[in-house]
Amino acid sequence: MAEIKWHDSAREHLRKIFDFNYDNMSEKYAYTILGEVLDEVQGLVSAPRKGAPELLLEGRKYEYRHLVVRKTYKVIYFLAEDEAHIVAIWDVRQNPQTLIQTVTITE
Repeated sequence: MAEIKWHDSAREHLRKIFDFNYDNMSEKYAYTILGEVLDEVQGLVSAPRKGAPELLLEGRKYEYRHLVVRKTYKVIYFLAEDEAHIVAIWDVRQNPQTLIQTVTITE
């Protein structure tokens, strides 16, 4: 069992994704994506290692893992003791370098 810890950076990413989807897609779609991300994260409580290792972040201080939501977003997290730290929600359509830079800032 793991406790979920949201880093400010991940909360901000999720807010921006929600706002973008709300403004450019629809209110329903924005809430659907939000719910799917939150459901995936909640699954870490009972299965904290369910995410695959994030290869773009190998060799870092922590072993970063990811969960995929709709083939479009990755929930980036690491485990420390009995806590799952959510550090980023990343749109996989971006340049991979942005993920590396984002996580470097939060480490």
